[in-house]
Amino acid sequence: MQCGSQEWSCNLLDISLKGMLVEPPENIDIDLNNPCGMALFLGEDISIHARVTITHSNNDNWGLKWLQIDVASLQHLRRLIELNTNDPAMLIRELSDLS
Repeated sequence: MQCGSQEWSCNLLDISLKGMLVEPPENIDIDLNNPCGMALFLGEDISIHARVTITHSNNDNWGLKWLQIDVASLQHLRRLIELNTNDPAMLIRELSDLS
């Protein structure tokens, strides 16, 4: 993640078509109201890049909401979720919520 002049790594806990849940590093001092950039590397040639906002911070976790995500990143995100869900109806439900 990157916000202002700071850049750091987070542990990804969960991801959806609406955003992600991450565990940020300890003792990071940022303005939680400022949008941040993030990159999630899925392989050598595949990554998801987006602008996010921190919607909540509790129990040492941040909930992030997508603000801007390009089409290629959205396609990678959708495929990632397809590969990791046992419930195709959940993906369809999330896609309809996005539109």
